[in-house]
Amino acid sequence: MILIDSNSLILLILGLINQDLIAKHKTTSIYTKKDFEDLLIVIKDFSNLVVLPNIWTEVDNLLNRLSGNYKWPYIEKVKALVSQISEQYLESELGINSDHFITVGLTDSLILELGKKCDLLITADSSLSDIAIANGIKVYDIVRKRNEDFN
Repeated sequence: MILIDSNSLILLILGLINQDLIAKHKTTSIYTKKDFEDLLIVIKDFSNLVVLPNIWTEVDNLLNRLSGNYKWPYIEKVKALVSQISEQYLESELGINSDHFITVGLTDSLILELGKKCDLLITADSSLSDIAIANGIKVYDIVRKRNEDFN
């Protein structure tokens, strides 16, 4: 199982709709088409992915505002992905009782809890990545990967 966080899932969805959207959307403007292509290589098969309901909510809140020619492709991609990706529910109480709640908040605390049971966590959040690694969670950090490629 591969757990994917919100910004990484947004990058995935926008790239699947139209890779040119990656640079245009405020959430993904720091990413490149290569970041998206590398993400696809890491994922391999969407059925390997797991998402928290909290993540789907964050993603939809940011992407459901797409308009014009991108609204319907967004709806189609999300429907397809929801049917392919596993969803794991964790109670919010687990997150607020986590040692990391004060530092990273509810969703990321739940990501860290679920990440312990997953083979990999995909993120572009450096602080989440650092905490996950410190807790023995294997991480694919999109930003860190790009920086390594740059060097």
